[in-house]
Amino acid sequence: MTKTSKKQKAKIGLALSGGGALGIAHVGVLKALQENKIKIDCIAGTSAGAVVAACWAFGVSPTAMIEISKKLNWLKISNFGFSKLGLNSNKPVGKIIQDYIGDKNIEDAQIPLAIVATDIDTGEKVTFRTGNLAQAVMASACIPVFFAPVKVGKNNLVDGMLVENLPCSPLAAMGAEVEIGVDLAAKMAHKKTENVLDVVNNAYGIVARKQSSIFKGTGKIIIEPALENFTLFDFKNPDELIAAGFEATQAAISEIKRKATNPKNKELNSFEKFAKFLGLK
Repeated sequence: MTKTSKKQKAKIGLALSGGGALGIAHVGVLKALQENKIKIDCIAGTSAGAVVAACWAFGVSPTAMIEISKKLNWLKISNFGFSKLGLNSNKPVGKIIQDYIGDKNIEDAQIPLAIVATDIDTGEKVTFRTGNLAQAVMASACIPVFFAPVKVGKNNLVDGMLVENLPCSPLAAMGAEVEIGVDLAAKMAHKKTENVLDVVNNAYGIVARKQSSIFKGTGKIIIEPALENFTLFDFKNPDELIAAGFEATQAAISEIKRKATNPKNKELNSFEKFAKFLGLK
């Protein structure tokens, strides 16, 4: 985990959104935060963001995540296993988590972790704070129809993108005073549809951008990587995606540090300003 800056006072929470291959950009975000000694005190993830959030919460370094990302493609995260509920299975996603983290429970994480999924039978949001890590990540990253729902208990769970693609809501419950959200959909490519993958890509963007618009003006720090040239299926460009996440985060570092030292961002009154001038505050 990263070393914290001596000036950081506030607890910082990080929300990582979904986005298929675009989730690789999250690795660049974490690399920038680490290099700037920004300590993340809690983390939440949806879909691809859940994979990266799980790795970070269990101490996997950005360097290791970069190596993992370079090995990924759609064939490696899905198994053909047609059922009446979906075309494939995303069990390989769970295997990736087990291979790099182990057979762990969410509550075993080094920092508080939340993973968001959707109950496809009820439409309700399911937020995992405990339970099997690999199973929760599989559920959160289960693209409807493309993957069959993941059974957890009696519930059929799919991609958390449907209910909260940018999972900021769990952060306050985990003690965050400053909330950072990484919105992969804000500037992603929106294509003229020529095949089913274009339809999936554009549908995701429409739903995700509609959701994330509610965070404008809320005081949250929203990082929007420049992903105009990439779609959900661009696993072949990991270096470019990582660079986009890194650069967008570097641009937000001054704001993050400012809010980390003064989370309520309050104006000093006249007495406080005078005291600060005298070196008493």
